[in-house]
Amino acid sequence: MILDKPQAYGAIAAALVLGALLLVQTSRLHTAQLSEAKTKTEQAAVLKNIAELTAKAVQAQQHQTNLWNQLQEENANETLKKINAANVDRDTAKHAADRLQNRINSLVTEARRASKDSGIGDSVSSTKDPIGVLAELFTRAVARARFLAHYADTARIAGQSCERDYEALRATVVPLAQ
Repeated sequence: MILDKPQAYGAIAAALVLGALLLVQTSRLHTAQLSEAKTKTEQAAVLKNIAELTAKAVQAQQHQTNLWNQLQEENANETLKKINAANVDRDTAKHAADRLQNRINSLVTEARRASKDSGIGDSVSSTKDPIGVLAELFTRAVARARFLAHYADTARIAGQSCERDYEALRATVVPLAQ
């Protein structure tokens, strides 16, 4: 089957047009593939950056947590020392108050004995033992003062401990780098 010249030129022209279209489509396909590869590379870079920033943020948060825990533990140890010292002071004050109370009791006993011996016991009985009343008031005042002093010391130490924990937490908070 032999084609005549116009048909041959038409076939060649059709082949050239098809070849050109194939070349254009191949070029478009190649461009789309390059664009897709570039997009995947950019996405991979973004994901890598996100992973690095996340790791840095986790590391910074862990560092802050460790630092705060260390400061809080130091504060707890210091607070415990202060509370123990306050308890020792309270016990020392209690022993001193007990000694003073014993001395007051002996003075009250001596005063009562002296008032009976001097014959003024009848006039004292009409006032219902003022020395005993004063001794009882002193005993109650000392007991209440001891309780309030211990309460105030404990509250002050706890408040200072809370302030130190807060300041330690504020001091360790570091803004993340961009």
